[in-house]
Amino acid sequence: MTEQHPDSVEWLRRWEAQQQRHIPEREDRFSAIVDALAAFAGDAPRVLDLGSGPGSLSARVLERLPQAEIVAIDTDPVLLAIGADALRKRTRLHFVDADLRGDWLARLPLQPPFDAAVSTTALHWLALEELLPFYRTVAKVLRSGGVLLNGDRLEFDHDQPLIGRVAEAVQPNWPPAPDGAEDYDAWWKAVEAEPGFAEAVAERRARRHDRPHDHPGHTYEFHRAALFAAGFAEAGTVWQRLFNRVLVAVR
Repeated sequence: MTEQHPDSVEWLRRWEAQQQRHIPEREDRFSAIVDALAAFAGDAPRVLDLGSGPGSLSARVLERLPQAEIVAIDTDPVLLAIGADALRKRTRLHFVDADLRGDWLARLPLQPPFDAAVSTTALHWLALEELLPFYRTVAKVLRSGGVLLNGDRLEFDHDQPLIGRVAEAVQPNWPPAPDGAEDYDAWWKAVEAEPGFAEAVAERRARRHDRPHDHPGHTYEFHRAALFAAGFAEAGTVWQRLFNRVLVAVR
C-alpha cells in the first residue's frame, strides 16, 4: 500500500488556527512587522526569518512584498516539512534546517549581507545566555542600516512589577480563534498520529523539541541591552499591546 502524503496546506491552516487561538492580536503583529520591514528595507529586501516554523511570517511578507528574497531558518523537522511543501510555489522562499544556537551561518543558501532579519514567537526559546551571542551573529549578517524586527511576548522590566501584574490581569488568555481550532497540545498530538509525519516526528523527538520555553527574564529592557551590546545602534518598540510587542533594532 502506498503511504498517503500529508496534506501540508491543510496542516498549515490548522497550525495558523491554533496559533491564533494562543497569541493575542497575532495578525496585527504580523502587519506591524511587515509594515516596518517595508518602511526600513524597501520593496525587495533580502530577509532572514529566524525561527520561522512553517513560514507563517515569511508567507505574509511575500504577500505584501513579492520581490523579497527570504531565508527561513528553523530546527523543527515537522514544521519545516509542512512549510517547505505547503509553500513550495514561493520560489523566493528558501527553508533551512539549522539551530539558531549553533553555526547557522554556514547553512545559508544566500550570501550576506541581508537587509533585514525578522522573527515572531520564536526567540523566547533561547535562554538568556544564548541571546547575546545570537544577536552578535545577526549583527554580522545585516548590512549597515539593516534591521532586526522581533515580535514576541516581552515582559515588563523588574522595576515595573505593578504594571506587569495589571497587564497580566487584562491580557486576554484566549483570543478569538476560528471555530474548531485546536490548542497547541492537540495539534501536536494530531501530527504525531499522522503516519506521513512519522520520520519527522521521530527526528523531532531526537532533537528534544519539548524542552521548556518559558525562560524567565525575557524583558524588553534585557533585549534592548543585549542588542546594544551586540553592536546595534538603535533599539525600540514600533508596536505594542501589553506584553505583545514588536521590537526593532537598527544595525
